[in-house]
Amino acid sequence: MTRKLTALAGIGLAIGSSLATSSSLDAQGGLSSSRVNRVPDPNAKRIMVTVFKGNVASAVEKDLGVKAADELRSRIGSDFPFKQVYVLPKTEINSYLEASGFPISEALAPHDARALAVIVRADEYLTGNVVKTATGFKLDANLVLARDNSLVQPLGSYEAPKMSDVAKLVSLELKEARKQLEFEQKCLNSARDKKLDAALAFAKEGIAAYPKATLVRICQARVMAEMKAPADQMLTVAREIVAVDPKSRPGLEILAQSFTDMKMEDSAVVALTTLLSTDPTNPRLQEKVVFELTKVANPKVARPVIDEAVRLNPGEPDLLRLRWLILLAVRDYKEAYAQGDELVKLDTSFADTTYFIRTSRALQSDSQYQKAAEMAALGLKKFAGQPSLSYMQIATLTQAGQSEQALAALAKADEAKIPIENGGFIKMQLLTALGRTDEILPMAKSLIAAGDTSAALRQQVIKVGSDKQKLAQRDSSLQLFGEAEKIFMYADSVAKGDQKAQTSFLLGYTYVLMGQLELNTSAKMKDCAMAKQSKAHFGDAQIYLPRGGRVYVDQLRQLMGAVVQLDPEADKAVKAFCK
Repeated sequence: MTRKLTALAGIGLAIGSSLATSSSLDAQGGLSSSRVNRVPDPNAKRIMVTVFKGNVASAVEKDLGVKAADELRSRIGSDFPFKQVYVLPKTEINSYLEASGFPISEALAPHDARALAVIVRADEYLTGNVVKTATGFKLDANLVLARDNSLVQPLGSYEAPKMSDVAKLVSLELKEARKQLEFEQKCLNSARDKKLDAALAFAKEGIAAYPKATLVRICQARVMAEMKAPADQMLTVAREIVAVDPKSRPGLEILAQSFTDMKMEDSAVVALTTLLSTDPTNPRLQEKVVFELTKVANPKVARPVIDEAVRLNPGEPDLLRLRWLILLAVRDYKEAYAQGDELVKLDTSFADTTYFIRTSRALQSDSQYQKAAEMAALGLKKFAGQPSLSYMQIATLTQAGQSEQALAALAKADEAKIPIENGGFIKMQLLTALGRTDEILPMAKSLIAAGDTSAALRQQVIKVGSDKQKLAQRDSSLQLFGEAEKIFMYADSVAKGDQKAQTSFLLGYTYVLMGQLELNTSAKMKDCAMAKQSKAHFGDAQIYLPRGGRVYVDQLRQLMGAVVQLDPEADKAVKAFCK
């Protein structure tokens, strides 16, 4: 819509010229009068009145918004000096709308209203809502500056038996509200010239002229920000703006930033969420709100704000998407799943990689591992080879206890050359869970030789060695102890820091256990070789155990005490059986 209106800007002069010479309609109100053909003063401010948004159930009142706009044009034309304010004629506005393919009896969206104001060279324009009441009419009106449709001055809400009476009340308030505009412009010009003290002085004059001013207060706040005013002072001005206009985008932005600067994260999120509800399709704002939500300790503060915004703007996809994110943040998973389903039905493009990844993660956090894996699989059908989804599928299948399926999914990802974070470590975990431990050491050696430096991979090797050691103890198996020894020796050769201390100590502990088993066996079988092997392993234990002493202080003391007692026994066994 905006592009259609903007495209007409080039022919605006031709249409405007023909309207200026028209003798059938009055330039101010649209009705024949003594003002026919009067040319507006070049210094007069040009005001456009748009069709107001109606809210009536009766078809008889379907043109209520048009009637409200007509009454306002007529009333403002009568109340304001012609040389000071020029009200754009209805015919001129309608010509542009019809040429653009817009209906002339419906309220414009905010961006379209501004685009039209720019095309017709309006300085200001009026928008609002009108309803038929039991006793007459109620009208809410706003003054908007054409240069920026976020610069809004609420004119208030008025009710009267006749539309003309309501228009009169709005026009009177407009006259008061416009008293700030001279000072708002001076504040803006001074700020542009970097005369910041002068800009603040003009802002204060504007507030004195119209105490309910939002426009000049916005200029004041922006100047204060330029002067790096303290956050508490910025907060005061922002609250004054929002008190008059709870939907003021600049006011809410300043409010949110002030709360953020003052480390009041909960209040900042409420302000940002409220701000987004006023401009739900703004991608920059969406990103900022979501980012703040990830930082705040209590995202629940945003929940009632977004719920109310969705209630007031039913079916607005961007607000629903933000609500979905907030529901996930507050861990209301049941409601989040329902909201996600609704969004996908409303707009299939919502089912992007982010949707599948976040939903899968939520199911994972909700301990619904099987469903999480299924959601990741659905995402992979649509986005084959997506790394994060592949990882989620493998991780959640693992958590669901489906190690074979997880290993198959990992193999498929490897074959397709899809990068899986810590893929080697995950594979080692799966092989361990499946009891295929013989495959782990060769695999680890291959990965480390290829340049894998992760501590997690080495820790998994240590775990395999520990598991093997426990089996050896349970079965009193020298063969299994020998396998554990080989694993720990390799782990010790590639480990660093505390991990190396761990592997050295575990290797020393293995030698103590092996020596003890060999000593007992030699005694039973009167075996010289076994006795010598026992003696050698106690010697190895005394080498490796101390290397892990800084990590295993108490255990080292106990084991070294045991070795001190066992080593002489090994000497006796050697002497007795090796003749």
